[in-house]
Amino acid sequence: MGVPRCILLLLLVQVPQAQSRPATEDTDTDAVKSSEDEDDESSSEENKLSNELSTSNEKLQPLAPQWVMPEKMEKQLHAVPASRTVKFRCQATGNPVPSLRWYKNGKEFKKDQRIGGFKIRDHMWTLIMESVVPSDKGNYTCVVENEYGSLKHTYLLDVVERSPHRPILQAGLPANQTAVVGNDVEFVCRVFSDPQPHIQWLKHITVNGSREGPDGHPYVLVLKTASLNTTDKEMEVLTLKNVTLDDAGEYTCLAGNSIGVSYHSAWLSVVNELPPSPLPSQTYLEIFIYCLGFIIILIITASAVIYRFYCTTKKSDFNSQ
Repeated sequence: MGVPRCILLLLLVQVPQAQSRPATEDTDTDAVKSSEDEDDESSSEENKLSNELSTSNEKLQPLAPQWVMPEKMEKQLHAVPASRTVKFRCQATGNPVPSLRWYKNGKEFKKDQRIGGFKIRDHMWTLIMESVVPSDKGNYTCVVENEYGSLKHTYLLDVVERSPHRPILQAGLPANQTAVVGNDVEFVCRVFSDPQPHIQWLKHITVNGSREGPDGHPYVLVLKTASLNTTDKEMEVLTLKNVTLDDAGEYTCLAGNSIGVSYHSAWLSVVNELPPSPLPSQTYLEIFIYCLGFIIILIITASAVIYRFYCTTKKSDFNSQ
């Protein structure tokens, strides 16, 4: 039996109202790297390579533009939630050093065309747009050129508006399990939620021989609940050590946020020992029967072909006489 909504909400009453995740937890979307530290580290590596190529080019002949790290530009479509920061990079080298221009949907991209504008880091060949909104959707093309040639590359940006909803639990989790007495068991529950979720693990119990109270609500025991020091990932796993026959029963993963509550349940069966696997001889017998049938079919087919060939040859000899 499932857990009625009213008792689930009662279980969550001791927890403060869930709040949205801090904005600082949002990660940037970058065509190469996301965080500022990684961005600087990656760019320093690429700038070093670019400088080496430029120095080498100065000693050699003039060179048309070429990408420094084209493998980091392979991902073209970027779908991100609204309010994220997006970075597109088109680092190139050449001799002389090429210029860089940005276009949106085929037209030159100017700061006054976007609320909040955008940033261009020339030394990192990067376009940065903070707090993107649906109107930022489109094709962003970088063009690098010098007097010996030009290159261009297009990124596709899709901005998805956030719609708050109650937690979504991955289908099939937690899964029913069978364990031997003395073994450890892990139940896994994957929770997807935009507002910060609160996760609890419950076990259905019996009181005076009944699984339900006078009001029809099931009796449950809270096995695990979130604290200040636990993470969502830790709460998504329930571990039962050295299980006994008393641990058998129904377990529920309950997740709630400021929008609502969701839950999935699974059963644990505990046995003294696992049933023996099917006898190998039976498996071998089935394989032998299949092989024998296949051989018989081959023999019949071959016999029919030989007989037909023999009859055709004999008829040809008779006609020739």
